[in-house]
Amino acid sequence: MSKTAWLCSFLTAALMLSRAGLGWAEVKPGDTITKGDMAQAEDLLTPTTRWMVERGMPIQVIETKPVPWPKAYRGATEKYAGQVKLAADGRDLYNYVAGCPFPDIDINDPLAGFRVMWNHEQSPAKVDNVGADTLVESVSSKGEIERSYEFPWRRLMWTGRIYTDPKPLLPHSPLLRHTNLFGPFSAPSDLRGLMLLDIRYLARDLPDDTYAYIPELRRVRRLTEANRSDTCPVRGFEFDSFYGFNGNIRHWTFRVLAEKEILGVVHSGKYGDRRAWCAPRDGKHGILAALPCVAWEKRRVWVVEGVPTDYPRAYVSSKRIMYIDQDFFAPLIQEVYDQDGELWRILLDAIFYGKKPYDEYPASPLKGGAYNYADEWPFTPNRVMVDIQQGNASAYDAPSGYKKPAEWRQEWYFNENVVSNRPEVYTPYYLIQNAR
Repeated sequence: MSKTAWLCSFLTAALMLSRAGLGWAEVKPGDTITKGDMAQAEDLLTPTTRWMVERGMPIQVIETKPVPWPKAYRGATEKYAGQVKLAADGRDLYNYVAGCPFPDIDINDPLAGFRVMWNHEQSPAKVDNVGADTLVESVSSKGEIERSYEFPWRRLMWTGRIYTDPKPLLPHSPLLRHTNLFGPFSAPSDLRGLMLLDIRYLARDLPDDTYAYIPELRRVRRLTEANRSDTCPVRGFEFDSFYGFNGNIRHWTFRVLAEKEILGVVHSGKYGDRRAWCAPRDGKHGILAALPCVAWEKRRVWVVEGVPTDYPRAYVSSKRIMYIDQDFFAPLIQEVYDQDGELWRILLDAIFYGKKPYDEYPASPLKGGAYNYADEWPFTPNRVMVDIQQGNASAYDAPSGYKKPAEWRQEWYFNENVVSNRPEVYTPYYLIQNAR
């Protein structure tokens, strides 16, 4: 081999090694990652994003934008974080008042995974309350809509409150951490009026309470905690996965597997817009119709493994891998594994962080809402869960991209003193009264 040929071979090999080891450096704002050039982004892809890109979803890369904590949340963290203690097994908090429980995470700490998840439980994304209208479409492997569901969702935090009175704790006996209400369903017709209430208690020895108002029976039924991992009436919907990780920490074992940089959706650029999806749901585009075409950016995350270890009966999955954003503690991506250890479900949140998602926001303010946000909040207009073993998906719009803004009844709101999100709403009695 000539000296020139040898030098060319050496430089080619060096370039290939550089790309293999520094793939992240090849991705920059303005790039679009497709199936044909995935190698340049290999270090930034997760099994979820790799699966989606292989099926035709492009990743449009934008500049990374930091997500600052709300001013009041930052102040509460500075005031109270120093007194917070973690139980020896990681499954309980002591002396928590408000703000971030553990602002400094050392991944070498054996309980680092629990600290990250407690930060998620009391995150800057959901402080006093939050709510949104939700449209869920069940999408087949052919890319056609099999069933549609419409319902409002609202969440009330009872601890760590810093915006609306009473604060920092809403009184209740026994004390609560947070409550969620789904419904009443307005579609499909056979589920019209269905409501689901989820209650989490502060004491670790009290299991979550879940109630369902069944329209056909005109009765409220209590669901056992053993069913939390089962799919509810909405395909792909389970209490422990809705809008992030909603499992009870006392039932899980967590560990941090790594810190790394990935591509995630934090400033999606789409809100109430059907163009957020890569293809129409007409049965001609396959699963691509349920995949998002939005803006992606590099994000620093903790890779956290969660294993269900303390449920009354066998949990439907064996573990989940969560990619937790280090700025605001939300799982940007989740990967759920079945009992045989095979990848089963993948979940992606398409978050739109900002002070407001469009100039005229909100189109129809709720009574009691001010909507004057000095801080940025995580509007999450799109979300998808794909069952990669069955080849189908559940795709979420919040609000519906089929409707005009004037038709949106309950847009995203944060920490508002609205009538529809007060303590009296989160009771079985309310489910009955509201249905009448």
